[in-house]
Amino acid sequence: MAVASNGAKDVKKIQDQPYGEYLAGLHAAINNDVSAAADFHAQALVLDPENSMILRKSFILFVIDGRYEQALKVAHKLDDLNISDSMVKMFLFLEKMKARDYEASLSKLDNIGNAGVYGLFKPLFKSWILVAQGKTELAEANMIKLLENKSFMSFKQFHAALFYDYIGKTQLAEQMYAKSLVDMGAMTLRTAEAYGILLRRLARDKDAHQLYVNYLEKAPDNAILKRALKDMENGVRAKSYISSEHDALAEIFYTAGNFLIQDNIRRPAAAYLRFAGYMKKDFYNADYLLGQIFEADKYYDGALKQFSRIDKKYPLYFKAQLQIAWVLEKMGELDQSIAAMEKLSRDFPENREVLASLGDINRMNSRFEEAGKAYSKYINSLSEVKAKDWSIFYTRGIVYEQAKKWKLAEADFLKALELRPDQPQVLNYLAYSWVDKGINIDKARKMLERAVELRPYDGYIIDSLGWALYRIGDMPKAVEYLEKAVLLQTDDWAINDHLGDAYWAVGRKYEARFQWRHALSLKPDEKLVTEIRTKIRDGKKKP
Repeated sequence: MAVASNGAKDVKKIQDQPYGEYLAGLHAAINNDVSAAADFHAQALVLDPENSMILRKSFILFVIDGRYEQALKVAHKLDDLNISDSMVKMFLFLEKMKARDYEASLSKLDNIGNAGVYGLFKPLFKSWILVAQGKTELAEANMIKLLENKSFMSFKQFHAALFYDYIGKTQLAEQMYAKSLVDMGAMTLRTAEAYGILLRRLARDKDAHQLYVNYLEKAPDNAILKRALKDMENGVRAKSYISSEHDALAEIFYTAGNFLIQDNIRRPAAAYLRFAGYMKKDFYNADYLLGQIFEADKYYDGALKQFSRIDKKYPLYFKAQLQIAWVLEKMGELDQSIAAMEKLSRDFPENREVLASLGDINRMNSRFEEAGKAYSKYINSLSEVKAKDWSIFYTRGIVYEQAKKWKLAEADFLKALELRPDQPQVLNYLAYSWVDKGINIDKARKMLERAVELRPYDGYIIDSLGWALYRIGDMPKAVEYLEKAVLLQTDDWAINDHLGDAYWAVGRKYEARFQWRHALSLKPDEKLVTEIRTKIRDGKKKP
């Protein structure tokens, strides 16, 4: 994701300081290289320290890059210049909260407008300030008033639960946790974690155990809940989920950032997660989410930095290290990526997820022999093969098929279907392979018809059925299905090529050549380019 340093230097030449620096910063920001953009903006500010446009952009870049001291200096400068910005005012409020200057915090809070999420945040913040001041009754009255408005209820219920939990109103906390568990969406597991801690502190280990088990059935790989369950079984004492008003504010920003990520609103989410990290040191959950945002933005250096922050003892460490390996692959460092995964496999021999990832990364890079070995190691580690394991057999089957080991591939596809008889992807892949090889045609047709029933809007599966019909000579039906497939998957060269073949077979030669030319424009495999060009010139021989 990071823009090349030479490119940034070229942009810098557009105009000398300060706007050359500013333009270079804009270029880096557009390419999501946050660190480079922040550097250029910092240089521009030295040369033009009161430019409001540069100040505003510098502030958000400094925040997202985690440069809190620089961000605070810019925030104070904007405030001195009476430039209104809600996020700047929010950060100035957090500065006072971090210093535990609660009167000044209330004053700063009043300066923030009520537009958008700030109208949701401010009452929550006020309740926590009042608690910190020892005014618990006023804080509770403020929270009750907030809950009267039914908008954003899942968000409010979760944070009300944390609030009541903190002030010792455990019955109310339980009620709010229970309501929050119903409709918190992506944050439900976070609620389960907090609720489980409360139950353990109340010596209700049986209830906590059931809660953890229930949610681990939905998310069996959730490292935090798995650790919580293990700690409880080992008699580890549960610590309070929220230990200070700082933690509470950090959690509010973390929750908001998490919700924004679900809607793919990444830049504000990154800022909120940085606010969370400002209020709570070593907030590894926020670091992990930031790493995911930076990875999605192709800001790979930033992603590596965030994932690397996560402590070895924290439950997310394994997942963070695995993401580091994937980021290295995206940066073109395949050997480093595979080495990182292999080390992770040695360090965590009980975690087979890394074996699946090793298989995937090798498969994606056409290293089919190595991929097959990794998938086989995964399968051999299973004490019992269950229905949910169909996917690993299916994926290894694809690897074997790509490596021209058809008998092994076919056996894996059949095993996958044994485990999940109506799985449309497996039905499609196996049946298409049979059709392509000219074997088991009738059985393949039935399997593909079933797959189309299950996935009526999947262009690839409909293409497979159309191609099977073409191979058995039912040309009118083949054309019908292949036309549907092209409409659903317009940018696939193979489907366009198949439709061209079917058009030729029914005498629609002009349309056939059009489809073949379109297939060529979609850049097919190099070895098939000559074949398609020959069809355009000479037509298609009878199947």
